[in-house]
Amino acid sequence: MAKNKYICFGMVLLISTTLAVLPACNTVRNPCLEPKVSKLNVACYQYKTDSKTYIDTALPNANFVCLDIDSANRWYWGAKAQSKYELVLSPLRDTVRWALQADSAYSPIDTFTFVYSRKLKFISNACGYSYDFELKNIISTNRNIDSVRIETNLVTTKAGTENVKIYF
Repeated sequence: MAKNKYICFGMVLLISTTLAVLPACNTVRNPCLEPKVSKLNVACYQYKTDSKTYIDTALPNANFVCLDIDSANRWYWGAKAQSKYELVLSPLRDTVRWALQADSAYSPIDTFTFVYSRKLKFISNACGYSYDFELKNIISTNRNIDSVRIETNLVTTKAGTENVKIYF
C-alpha cells in the first residue's frame, strides 16, 4: 500500500514538473507584425508612339545600386525583366544617390539624387519607432532615361503606392 502511495506521488511530481517546463519551451511569436522600413517605390515606363501612351516596361538586366548606403550597395544586381523597384532612403541624411543601369550589358548609367525630409513616427511599444519620408525633389542625369517624375511624395510603409516614375 505504501509502495502505491510513492508511485502515485512520483507520477504527480513527474507530471507537474513536465507541465512546468513545457511553457518554457514554447517560442513567442514576434509581436511586431508592422513593416518598419519605408520603401521608395519606383516604376519604369516607356512611350509607345502607336498608341501614344506610356506603358509599364520591364528592364532587361538592371543594376539599381545605392551610392550612399553601404547595406544597399547591390540592392538590385542583375534584376531580370523587372519594372518595379523598392528602394530605401537613409534616416541619417536628407539626400541619397542611386544609380540605374537598365541593361548591364551595354546601357549607360543614370544617377538619381533623391532630396527628402525625414519624419520620425511611433508605431507601437512592440515595434518602436520608424521613419516616413517626404520627397522634395529628384535630380537625375539623362544618359539613358528621358525623364523622372514624383508621383506620390509621401514615402511610407503602405503597400501599393507608386512614388516615382522613370520614363525611357
